[in-house]
Amino acid sequence: MLIDTMNLNLLRVFECVFRNKSMTKAAEELHMTQSGVSQNIKHLEEILQVRLFDRVKQRPVATDRAKTLYKSCSKNLYGLEEALVELTGEDRVIKGQITIGLPIEYGNNVILPLLAKWGGSHPEVAFKIRYGHASEMNQQLLKGELDFAFVDSYGLDKEITTEKVADEILTLCASKGYLKSKGPQSFSKKYFEGLEYIDYVEETPILKSWFGHHLKIENFTGVVRASLMDVDGMSRMIVAGLGAGILPLHVVNRLKSQGQQLHLFKGSGKPLTNSISVAYLKGRTRATAVNSTLEYLMENLQKR
Repeated sequence: MLIDTMNLNLLRVFECVFRNKSMTKAAEELHMTQSGVSQNIKHLEEILQVRLFDRVKQRPVATDRAKTLYKSCSKNLYGLEEALVELTGEDRVIKGQITIGLPIEYGNNVILPLLAKWGGSHPEVAFKIRYGHASEMNQQLLKGELDFAFVDSYGLDKEITTEKVADEILTLCASKGYLKSKGPQSFSKKYFEGLEYIDYVEETPILKSWFGHHLKIENFTGVVRASLMDVDGMSRMIVAGLGAGILPLHVVNRLKSQGQQLHLFKGSGKPLTNSISVAYLKGRTRATAVNSTLEYLMENLQKR
């Protein structure tokens, strides 16, 4: 058999280089030198008599034959690892670096506390966090730069699988002092168009969604005093009385628990929600540390 002529470590190195798309990152994960990783790949290519990676701008670019090998190699290596652990009865040591994409507010307030607790129980697991919007996460997942990501409502590529983990209730709110300065309140288009607003992104898509959902107003036009891509920054401006804005209900409740005087516009009918989902590349083999961490997060998020 061909496998009799090679060291299985060569396949382990190959799997790591392919998954990381980098000799340097593979060397860091395997605790090897970069030259050692490169020599192992060269030796494997010599044994198989095929080119597995083209070198483009000093980066390894997988060939079609490498892609074929990886599909089988990664699945069977991780399967063999699981079998050996089960056979020997040893406690499985979960280790490795996990790269996770997060939206800032939900990530900081919900996911990071869970990761901190998980990391405390697994000292050999390291986390690399990347913040961004769903559109950014979409591209990074497709490139294999993220193991998984948490995203809000967004049309992701068909190769990406999503599982909903939560619904955030989106609430229009303002400081009571700000509303007092605007005179008597009413639930009308004229009243709301007389307010100033703090919004998350330009062109006010979230504000338009709220008014369309609750007042059936299309193309709502209000005076936007500030647009910033950070919920914490928005909440600070709203509390300071610069204008009204849309915040997740759990953020509003946190602010109120801190003594902030906020008014919540109840709207009409069902609340407007923003779905949060975990997203990962369909068909990509995940390391044990990634699977275990994701299982832990999903289990705890379902309890919320």
